[in-house]
Amino acid sequence: MNIVVVSGSKSGVGKTYVAQELLRHLSDWSALKVTVSRKSGCPHERGCGICPEIKEPFYIIKDAAIINQAGKDTAKLKIAGAKEVIWLKAKPEGLKAGLDKALLEFSDCDGVVIEGTSVLKFIKPDVNIHVYERGKFSVC
Repeated sequence: MNIVVVSGSKSGVGKTYVAQELLRHLSDWSALKVTVSRKSGCPHERGCGICPEIKEPFYIIKDAAIINQAGKDTAKLKIAGAKEVIWLKAKPEGLKAGLDKALLEFSDCDGVVIEGTSVLKFIKPDVNIHVYERGKFSVC
């Protein structure tokens, strides 16, 4: 399976936007949104509530009612053209197992665009697009 990772220097830098643009041009590709909880406080600086709700090592979310919530990154990826969108929420210690399991969920697509920086510790994508700041990125 082809894998493109969209990573970033920090939260809110524009990873979702870049992933959306890719998906608009990649037919028959799916998307994996990866959220890793933080013990050091919310990286969004607004208390989004995701970190404290992650009790298990990881969760794989495929429920359309959650994925398609208006304004959420997962919905943006779906609207951009992703064949399927899965959301992996993980504690740092559950990320590798969750990533391995989540990738097995994608079977009938040409590739997967993964939005998340932490996954680079565990996989070597075909392409990594690293977003430094809005409008500035490098392709590795």
